[in-house]
Formats: sequence, structure tokens, C-alpha cells
Amino acid sequence: MKKRLTKISTYLIALFLCSSVCNVQAQETDYDFSDDKTGTTIYYNVTVDEFPLEVAVAFGSYDYNSYSGVINIPVKVVKDGWSYAITSVWENAFAHSKDLTEVTFPENITEIGDGAFMSCSNLQKVEPLNNVESIGMIAFYNCTSLESIVFGDKLSSIGDNAFNNCKSLSSITIKATTPPVIMGNLGKTKATIYVPAEAVSAYQNAEGWNKMNIAPIAE
Repeated sequence: MKKRLTKISTYLIALFLCSSVCNVQAQETDYDFSDDKTGTTIYYNVTVDEFPLEVAVAFGSYDYNSYSGVINIPVKVVKDGWSYAITSVWENAFAHSKDLTEVTFPENITEIGDGAFMSCSNLQKVEPLNNVESIGMIAFYNCTSLESIVFGDKLSSIGDNAFNNCKSLSSITIKATTPPVIMGNLGKTKATIYVPAEAVSAYQNAEGWNKMNIAPIAE
């Protein structure tokens, strides 16, 4: 039964990846505007078009490989005289950016979309993620160079297979005392989950977490 479920899970991931790629290739781009004032061209999608205005970091083309090296996302971006707060990461935003090594976010970021960092094989650091509330499915799938990641106390949901095939990932720190809801499972990972000392028991008994190695955050 377990083998069959594993095959089904693998098939669903493959189906999602194929669907994701096909949807993107059906269009030339998936962004509303870009800005290069940080020294790197960053692409954005408008998510809130009423004040206060908000945008999400997006990908630049159907090739996905929009980003490389170290990316510093600003707190806000100005377009046509209007200021937009950068509050989320769009679906597939950094996907397949194989030369991407590090992303620094502003504290504004609250959501990381499906497949946002999928197959960023050289990604080593993503921070800070203090105010992130939700992580989409396969968000960090196949990020094989990522060794550790830290989330703040607002994280409440994690999508299916968000950390699948993160072969180097040894630690995931979550400062939330209430275990986030996992929509499926974290994926194949040997990472130790570090949580507040007072929440260790809650995680050890929570669905989806009870088979993980849970340890207290070192003081």
C-alpha cells in the first residue's frame, strides 16, 4: 500500500510540474512590469491595485531562468510614480533559476507561492522569512544546495512536498508555537525541525509532523 501511495504521489508531482511548465510556455511572459534599480532586473505582478498598492515578485519569461547570483528584493518598487509594497512571491517566480545562489527579502513578504523556488539547484540562502504565513506546494522542490531555512512565528500552512528532494537540507527552523498545517507532507527530507521548546510536544503529536525529527531551538 505504501509503495502504491508513493507512486501516486510521485505521479501527481510530475503531473503538476508538467502542467506548470505547459501553462507558462503558453504565454511569452507572466509579469506586469520590471525594475532594475537594485542592479538586477526584477519582475513584478500587481496583486493589489487599490491603496495600499502591492506586488508579488514574478518570473520574467517562459524559460523560467530569470534570476542568477545574489538577489536583493527591495521593500517597495515605484512604477509610473506609484509606490508598490512587495508582499509575496508569485507562483514559479524563481523556478529553474539554476544560477541563483541567494535571495534577501524585505520583512513585507507574507506568502511564497507554488513552485516559487522549484529546481533552483544552487540556491543556498533565502532570508529573512520572519513574516511568511504560507508556503505553496513544491515551493522548494529540488533545491539541492539549500542546507537550512528559518521561518518566523507567523507560519501557518505548508503546501504538499514543499521541501521534497532538498538533499542537503539539514534543518528547518519554525518559530511558530502552533504547528503549521501541512497540505500533504513536507516531501522526502531528513531535515531536523527546530521549534520553540514549549512547542516540541505539540509538533510531535501533530499530523504531518509526528514522523519528523523535532528538536527545540537552541537558546
